[in-house]
Order: sequence, then structure tokens, then C-alpha cells
Amino acid sequence: MTKTIQRVNYHTHCDRCRHARGSAEEYVEEAVRAGVSKLGFSDHMPFYDDRFGLRMPYQELDEYLGEITALREAYRDSLTITRGFEGEYVREDRAYYEKLLSREDCDYLLLGQHFYEKENGELINVYQLPDTRDYEIYAANIVEAMRTGYFRYAAHPDLIFLNDLPWDAHCERACDIIVEGAAKYGFALEYNANGFRRGKKQFAEGERYQYPLDRFWEKVKEAGLSVYVGSDCHDPEQVYDGIVEMACGKLEELGIAVRTDWV
Repeated sequence: MTKTIQRVNYHTHCDRCRHARGSAEEYVEEAVRAGVSKLGFSDHMPFYDDRFGLRMPYQELDEYLGEITALREAYRDSLTITRGFEGEYVREDRAYYEKLLSREDCDYLLLGQHFYEKENGELINVYQLPDTRDYEIYAANIVEAMRTGYFRYAAHPDLIFLNDLPWDAHCERACDIIVEGAAKYGFALEYNANGFRRGKKQFAEGERYQYPLDRFWEKVKEAGLSVYVGSDCHDPEQVYDGIVEMACGKLEELGIAVRTDWV
């Protein structure tokens, strides 16, 4: 039997990212209906040069934060709303993260490493890898981001395993780098419910979800790390749906406590 836990979600998108459905207020209304006590907006971080795509244009940044701030005030008697972004860590943009975090209307940043940076500065899309040789570089990027203090926790840290590549020593070491880094820096990780929504796929080692990856989370359990469940919702109906409840149940089966307090 799954334990009853406080309903919170700090990983929420809205239609500004251009690949989600529903306005920010629709997500708030669903959160109230679902009995969520804390809702964190973390739409994809726009960069000043509009790199990466599939996110709001940089020119909408102020409008987005203003909208969430207005909702925070309007619904303050119903739930707590926090304001932030999910974004990639890029070394040259440290001043940008500091600028965002210095604003009164930005509460936090989540680390969502959809792209990772090589030593020469080249940015690589994790969805387009031909082999596992760079997995350790991806993992090292995440640990480097942990050290900066800019990010509250790492969203889907096992995202890279969505690639259909045979498990090898690079995969194993990438897991260890992330887990060891999180333990060293006291950094929380996110068990991402959206991976379950994608359904199971056929991989070299058999059928499984793209993520969360059991092998990775078994290492997280052994290390006793702090773990959040993130809905990563892209539709108001997903704010706290049966998939989020399933993710909480999966962690309970693994023996990992779900953290719900605000970091």
C-alpha cells in the first residue's frame, strides 16, 4: 500500500514552451482541484540568443515571471506557488543564472541537462547520440552544475539513457559519477514521472522505460540520496495524475523516501 504523502510538484511547464498544452492558470486550477499544496512553475529557461528551441522566446521571460507572480497572489489562499525555470548548465552563462536568481520574482532553477557541453564548448543534444562514449561527459556536466549552487535539484538526471545503446562501462560510470557527485554535494535528484508517460520501448537489453532507469535508481538508493518526484507536466491534467502516484509508488517499492518539502 502506497503511503499518503503531501501532494507537491516543482516541475511544471505551460504553453509558453511551445510544446505543452494549457495556460499557467489552467495548471494552477488543476493543482487546486487535485489537492496539491505546493506548485512550482519551471518552464524551459529561455536563453538570450534563443538557442536550443522548444521553449519560450527570451523576450517573453519578464511576461512569464509576471504572470506566475500574479497567479501566486491570486491563489495564495489555495496553494503555494513558486516561480522558476528548468534549464541547462552552460559554463559561459553563469552570470545569466546569477542574474535570474537575483530577481525577486524568480525563486529557483532546476537543472535539466537536455544538452551537455564538451571541453571545446560544443553543445550536444542528448537525444542524438550514436554511442555511449560521451555519457561520462554528460554526467560530469551535471556534477559541475551541482557545485555552482545555482540549481535546486537535477531533473531527470538519467535522461541520457533514453538512447537505445547497449549497456557498457560508460553507462555504468556515468551513473556512478552522478550519484557520487550528488552524495558529495548534498544535491537532490528528481524521479521523473514523465518518463512513464512515454511508455515502454524496446532496447538492446529488452523492454523498459526510457527513464527512470532502474539500474540508476538502485545506486541512488544505496547512496541514500534525497529524491523528489517531478511530474514534468506538459498538460494541466498531468499536474498530479495517476502517473505521479505511480512514480511515488515505484520509489516506495525501491525503498527510497519521497521528499516533498521545499528545498
